[in-house]
Amino acid sequence: MQNLTKDTEMHVNKVCIMGMLRKADIKITRQRVYLAGILFNLKQGHFTAEELHDETKQGDLKVSLATVYNTLNHFSQNGLIKTLQVDNQKTFFDRNTAHHYHIKSQNKIEDIAAEDVKIALSPSKIPAGKKIKSIDLIINLCDE
Repeated sequence: MQNLTKDTEMHVNKVCIMGMLRKADIKITRQRVYLAGILFNLKQGHFTAEELHDETKQGDLKVSLATVYNTLNHFSQNGLIKTLQVDNQKTFFDRNTAHHYHIKSQNKIEDIAAEDVKIALSPSKIPAGKKIKSIDLIINLCDE
């Protein structure tokens, strides 16, 4: 497994992390601060729970994979990160919570700006009394 934080300097410090958690109404615990500190300083914005768990092995605080999953799901439910279910086998998490889409090629995910994608949906397809809350789009690529 590659070191996702290698050759990067810490950009988000512990005080900022604690502020982000408070703002998202997330109870501050040692493990949550530790995990948030790692994930908000990762080089790439898309990662799996397993990748984050591997990063924790390099630190002083031992965190189980179950704790990593629970924490990431809690962060996602509170709007701190997004969950990307790209297929039935792998869930990715995304630090970018702004409206955007994704392209997946093999196990690499990249962002696409929302304004670069045009989606046409007939208003008649939306049930009466409902409106679109969000559209999640992942474009899966393969070799030609």
